[in-house]
Amino acid sequence: MSEKEMESLIKEFLKNVKTKLPDWLKEKKEHKEILAEFEDHIWSKAEELSKTGQPTLETVQVAIDHMGTPENIAKEYKRRGTPKIYITEELWPLYIKVLIIGFLVIIAINIITPIINVIFENVSAEEVVESLATGLQAGLLGAFAVITIIFVALSMQGYFPEDFKSKKSLKEQEKQVEFAKERDLAYETKNGKPLKPFIKPVGEIIGGVILITIGLFLFIQPIPGLSKLIDPEFLLLVRFGSLFVITEGFLDMTRGLIGNRQINTHQIIHVITIIVKLSSISIAVIMMMRPEIFPIIVVDEPSDTFQNIGVAPEFYGTFRAIMTLVITGMALLTIENFYNIYKLQKYKI
Repeated sequence: MSEKEMESLIKEFLKNVKTKLPDWLKEKKEHKEILAEFEDHIWSKAEELSKTGQPTLETVQVAIDHMGTPENIAKEYKRRGTPKIYITEELWPLYIKVLIIGFLVIIAINIITPIINVIFENVSAEEVVESLATGLQAGLLGAFAVITIIFVALSMQGYFPEDFKSKKSLKEQEKQVEFAKERDLAYETKNGKPLKPFIKPVGEIIGGVILITIGLFLFIQPIPGLSKLIDPEFLLLVRFGSLFVITEGFLDMTRGLIGNRQINTHQIIHVITIIVKLSSISIAVIMMMRPEIFPIIVVDEPSDTFQNIGVAPEFYGTFRAIMTLVITGMALLTIENFYNIYKLQKYKI
C-alpha cells in the first residue's frame, strides 16, 4: 500500500508540473523526457534520504519538496530567451516583421476603402480625408497593441521562432546550412537558405541617374514661359523638393556602385534616404495645405494663350484627398527603407 501511495504522490506532483510547463515544450513532446528525469531523481533522492536505503512515503515527500514547486520548475523553462524590452531577442526580428506586415495591411485597407466609397457611394473628398486619418490612427495603434501583446505572451512562455516550424523543415534547414558552409556562401540564419544578392547594381545606378535627371529638370526649370505662369511659392517648393530627388538619386547610385558588399554602409545610406524621404513628405504636406498655389494651366481659346487658373475652391477637398494618397504612397516607400535595413542584418555573418 505504501508503494502505491508513493507512486500516486509522485504522479500527482508530475501532473502538476506538466500543467505548468510552457506550451512549446509540450508541443515538441520533450516534456515526457523531462518528467521521466524528474521521477528518477525523486526516487533516487528518496532512497538517499532513507536510513534503510529504501524509499518511504516520508522520504519521497521530502524529495519532492527539494524539487521545488511546479511553478518554480516551469519558470526555468520559460526563461529560455534573452530578455529585451518584454520581448526576447530571439523573437524580436519576427516581431518587427509581423509588425511591418500588419502596418502595411492596415494602410492598404485604409487607402482602398475610401477609394471604393468615392467610386460607389459618392462620398465627399473631406469625408475621405477624415476617414483616412482616423482609420489609419486607430488601425495602426490597434495592430501595434495586439501584435505586441501576443509577442510579449510568447516571450513569457519561452517561445523561439523555430518552435513554430515542423521537424521536417528544421532538418531541411540544417542541411541547407551545411551546404552553405561547405561552399562558403552567405546564408540566412533562420532557415539556412543561401542568400541571394540583395541589390541589382546596374538597376540602382540607372534608377539613380533617372532621379538625378528629373531632379535637375525640376530645379533648373528650363521653360521660362511656363515658369512665369506658375505661382512663385509653388516654384520654390518644387526647387526644394528637387534637391531631395537629386540627393536620393545620388544615394541610389552610391548603393549601386558599392554593390553587394559593405553591409553597414548600405544600412547607413538607407537611414539617410529615410531622412530625405521624410523631408520630401514635408514638402508634399505643405503643397496639400496650399491648393490655391497648385498650377492648373489652361488655354485661353480667344487668344490661344496659356493661363494659370489654379485649383478652384470647390475642388480643394478633392485635391487634398489626392495629395493624401500621394503622401501615403511616399510613406510606404519610406517603410520599405526601414525593412531593407532590417533585411540587411541577415547578411552579417
